[in-house]
Amino acid sequence: MTRGGDRALGILAAVPVGACAVIAGGMLLAGDQRLLAVELALPAGIAIGGVVLSAIPFAVLLWRGRTAALRRRAAAASDAAAAGAAQHERATHQRFLARLDHELKNPITAIRATAAAAQGAASADGGDASWRTVDAQATKLSSLVRDLRKLAELETRPLETEAVVLEDVLAEAIDALGHQDPQARARTVLSVTRIPWPVPPLAVDLDLLSLAIDNVLGNAAKYSSQGPIEVRLREQDGRAVIEVADAGRGVPAGELPSVFDELARAQNARDVSGSGIGLTLVATVMRRHDGDVSIRSVEGSGTVVTLRLPIRR
Repeated sequence: MTRGGDRALGILAAVPVGACAVIAGGMLLAGDQRLLAVELALPAGIAIGGVVLSAIPFAVLLWRGRTAALRRRAAAASDAAAAGAAQHERATHQRFLARLDHELKNPITAIRATAAAAQGAASADGGDASWRTVDAQATKLSSLVRDLRKLAELETRPLETEAVVLEDVLAEAIDALGHQDPQARARTVLSVTRIPWPVPPLAVDLDLLSLAIDNVLGNAAKYSSQGPIEVRLREQDGRAVIEVADAGRGVPAGELPSVFDELARAQNARDVSGSGIGLTLVATVMRRHDGDVSIRSVEGSGTVVTLRLPIRR
């Protein structure tokens, strides 16, 4: 029943009580002392008393049930509104990234083409380093737009799941790192906990999960020029846990809460090339798999990035 209907029902219920109270008050003021005698057989009185006494807790139960139902409906409506708001926010964000990609693609292409032509002409005259700088910055901006486009696609593309062995995925990611940075590969160690039980195969989107692991492992290599890199795999509380730990420069404590934001880069990482999208991609991939990612870091000591994936047996 609506709020207006409840109010009307309350008014109607109060009318007989109010009318009877007015009549009774008038009769008392007029000195009416007449008595109303009702004769009722004892068995009938006991039966009626039982009905009345039973009706009281029954009415209380009805009231409680109605109140609980109203609370459940209110909670469900609140949850639905929150989910709808979150979905709307994600859709708006995806449209923004798509528009940004569309608007920046042509200007960047034109800048790079102009810089290339001017650089060629300058080379014939003895060279001009400024045009090489323009081309390098345009290339960096193009890479950023590509990463933003990739982030928008990750939010919407259907998951193509298959059963994978995480130990194999981690080993392949470490080997791939070796092709890009042999020195970092030599510092990387994979540790897998199999006792009392190993991590079972998981149904995941292999491409997306590999993208997340490559980003985390690549960051560990970029921000730790020396010292070991440890990749650890174990099962804990019904989840597969992947940790990538390094002894690198770490993240300043004040910047830890924002490391997963788009374009976020720590102040002590400005000298290393990057777009600030990598950890955002990782967080998106983990969310799509009903998992999560967290980071612990101490500036000057190192960083541990932890990925958690649910195990569905």
